[in-house]
Amino acid sequence: MPNGDKVLEIARRELIAEGLLNQNLTLEIVSKNGCGASFEGVGVGASLYHVDGVRAFIGPYCSTEMDAVGKMAAFWNVPIIGYMSSDDYLIDKTIYRTLARISMRTTNSLAKAVAALVKHYGWHRVAIVTNTGALAFERTLAFEKILKTENVTVVQKVMFDENIDYQGMAASGLLNDLKHNARIIICMFSSTRELTREFMQATYLAEMNTHEYVYLLPWLQAGPKDVMPWLGADGLLLQKVKDHYENAIIIDDVNGFDDLLVTPFVEKIEAYGLKAADIDMGSIYGYLHLYDALKLYVLALRRSLELSNGNESVVDDGWQMWNHMRRLSFAGISSSAGAASGTIQMDDLAERAPYYAAFYVSPTRTELMKVVTMNPVLLEKCNGLANNTGCFDLQMTDVMTGFWPSITGELPPEEPICGFGGEKCDYTILIIICAAALVLIVSATFAYFFNRRWQRTRLDKMPWRINRQELNIIDDEQVKSMLSLASANTKISNISAGVKRHAIVGNNTHATFHQYVQRRPIVFTRTDLTILMQMKQAVHDNINPFIGMTFNEKEEMLIVWKFCSRGTLQDIIYNTNVKLDTKFHGAFIRDIMLGLEYLHSSRIGYHGSLTPWACLIDRNWMIKLSDFGIADCIQRWERQQSIAVASDKEEGEINGVQKTGILYCAPEMLRNKEANKRRAADTDWLKQTTARRCMSDIYSCGIIMYEILARALPFPEGEDLVELVEVLRDGSKVVHPTIQDNDNISPEIASLLDECWQECPEARPNIRRLRVMTELYFKTKGSLVDQMMRMMEQYANNLEKLVRERTGLLEEANVRADKLLAQLLPKYVANELKMGRSVPPKMFASATVLFSDIVGFTQLCSSSTPLEVVTFLNGIYSGFDEFIRKHRAYKVETIGDAYMVVSGVPEENGTKHIMHIADIALEMRSYLAQYELPHARKQRIRCRWGFHSGGVAAGVVGLTAPRYCLFGDTVSER
Repeated sequence: MPNGDKVLEIARRELIAEGLLNQNLTLEIVSKNGCGASFEGVGVGASLYHVDGVRAFIGPYCSTEMDAVGKMAAFWNVPIIGYMSSDDYLIDKTIYRTLARISMRTTNSLAKAVAALVKHYGWHRVAIVTNTGALAFERTLAFEKILKTENVTVVQKVMFDENIDYQGMAASGLLNDLKHNARIIICMFSSTRELTREFMQATYLAEMNTHEYVYLLPWLQAGPKDVMPWLGADGLLLQKVKDHYENAIIIDDVNGFDDLLVTPFVEKIEAYGLKAADIDMGSIYGYLHLYDALKLYVLALRRSLELSNGNESVVDDGWQMWNHMRRLSFAGISSSAGAASGTIQMDDLAERAPYYAAFYVSPTRTELMKVVTMNPVLLEKCNGLANNTGCFDLQMTDVMTGFWPSITGELPPEEPICGFGGEKCDYTILIIICAAALVLIVSATFAYFFNRRWQRTRLDKMPWRINRQELNIIDDEQVKSMLSLASANTKISNISAGVKRHAIVGNNTHATFHQYVQRRPIVFTRTDLTILMQMKQAVHDNINPFIGMTFNEKEEMLIVWKFCSRGTLQDIIYNTNVKLDTKFHGAFIRDIMLGLEYLHSSRIGYHGSLTPWACLIDRNWMIKLSDFGIADCIQRWERQQSIAVASDKEEGEINGVQKTGILYCAPEMLRNKEANKRRAADTDWLKQTTARRCMSDIYSCGIIMYEILARALPFPEGEDLVELVEVLRDGSKVVHPTIQDNDNISPEIASLLDECWQECPEARPNIRRLRVMTELYFKTKGSLVDQMMRMMEQYANNLEKLVRERTGLLEEANVRADKLLAQLLPKYVANELKMGRSVPPKMFASATVLFSDIVGFTQLCSSSTPLEVVTFLNGIYSGFDEFIRKHRAYKVETIGDAYMVVSGVPEENGTKHIMHIADIALEMRSYLAQYELPHARKQRIRCRWGFHSGGVAAGVVGLTAPRYCLFGDTVSER
């Protein structure tokens, strides 16, 4: 090797710097070429020993000269260190008793590494492919010997001519024999690069390039810069050639394919003035070994001197020097972190213990893939001289697994499952399995189509399934006509003008629907079927009935809900013709709360898309929540591209700006929607639990409450809603609702709305608390119709009470009137007149008439005041009236002091009228005898009485102030 002596000189200077060489221990290096002509090494060795008096040898370089010089050194008992010779026979220490080897790669160690790798993967049967020639023959023998020692059987050995190409290999028929005997093949060629390339190309021709074959390539190259077989002369990659190595594993020094050792060495020699161009980089490992060989000798020399207490004679004892090299460990010149074999470990035969690795050749990667490392571990209580081994094992470490180009990534077994000729498999079972598989496939196919038909039938039987033929879409003119009829009895007939997409389901069910473009058939999951059934079964006064849906027909999907004649809450809020007072506010909010509370407590669990246009108003002014529960299904079908949602904008315009549902969506749900759009999973929406959906409903409910009270959105008046929608869609900014100045929003409601719009969902009130708080504030009991009915009932009760009071007064007045009438007219006559019947005049054959007057009435009146006259006359006549009531008589009239009484009229009593009149006259007289004038107590009243019996005529005279008068001779002749 060029400048090898300079490398040794650098090594000597390094050893001096380390203190291993000093004034007490010096070395003189004599360098001569020993690998030129035949037996040149023998002559050089003899000259060096006898003429130059050397006490140790390093080299020669070549194995053939090392054979002779090693034997001579053993004879002379001179230590000798081989730094490149790798032949296996040099390990025999019975012949080469003073020989130590420092080279990283030897045939023996490489064979041991290959055997260890074979056993590591659980193989025990291999084949060897080699070529003719002495070098290949020697290597093959060494491998066979060590494989046998490691209990690995060589089932076949194939030998090709040294000059054969890949076509000759394929045509020889030897590969076919190999195919029927082995799957693990060791390729041991004398020319590693050229012959392996030909052989790997021949395996492609022989169809032995599948992942069932493993080709192990022990890599005995001269140096790290050897050109790999798949690199051309210009260094470019030959991809087709590299593809042939897809099933190959190379076994080499652990640093054989990088510069972890080379770079530090080059840097070191350049520091001493020796340039890399001055040495043979193709033999770079020779320089490394030469450097380390000198250090090994010096360490052994110092050890010998120390153990012999400085006896210099040990220097001439080659066997003792060799013995001190056994199991010696030291840092080589290129030892560094990450360069494992830079640390030199001598085994029990003073051979360098190897650090090997297995490399997989991946066609798709530039670098080789290190898959297994093999580190030497010395065995205790082992004598290498006795068993002719180095007394070490290789510790195997898997760096990478699953690299093999098979389905599982695992390496193949050493023998096919059914044997090389299929003799280990009973194909009867396989035939049965295939037949069963065929039956299974046919059955599965039948089951698949049967299941599809059953699923279709099952869907058709679902109560929410509507056949497209059952749904008749009506146009705008028909809608206007129907709405006019429906609202004919109301004061507001144009509220529902904004409601569109109407249909008639069946015979007479008026419905509205949402329409989606269907791109592919919808496949319903169990969750979809469950939620649709729950929607169909939802029944509540404030829940709009879900009628059903049509799908997989006419490239459209329709979701159908029951029609509500008064339109949506949005129509009412933004219709300036509708006046909303506190009762309307309270009733609307109450209805929304009750419907939402029902959904939150039901199996549906949440609404999911609460907006003003999802709050429908029926003919009784009751709000019914619509569009509930279906939001997740719509999103999933849209994500699966089964349907296309044209737009989530509401069709009606409000204040010139189209409103969208995104304004009512809670911020966390907007963020979750964007996150879910980027996910691959179609189900289990990220962070969209039922509890979070409920809290999102509370947020939306707060927006709607504000809208009902303020008749506007909770955003500043100058806010551009179109830009706001785009900001919310983009997700670049979170826009929080704010409460604007409005007389209808009290501080209590404002505080409640702030709670509903909290950023943290858990901080929002639940629906029960929200309902209770709003009911306490609005004092709402029942719906708007309930309140009206309650007011009417209260009015009716008040009216009934008033009627009872007035009826009582009327009855009292009637009693008084009857009494007065009875006093003015006879009872019989009075009753007849009250019944509306006329009382004709009547002639009575027998009656008695009594006349009385006061004596001196004129004089008495002149001496009394008018009031005194009235007072005493009232006193007299009142007493007279009492007597008349006791008897069957009738007071006809009083004129001044004249008092007229009759008996027998109008009730005839035979002849008893004379007795009654007589008794009355006597009682009048008795009464008058005791009577005193109120204003003149001492003055007495005198009266005249006369009565006459006979026939009389009686009748009612006059319409105004009628009188019952008597006529006839009996009255006038008194």
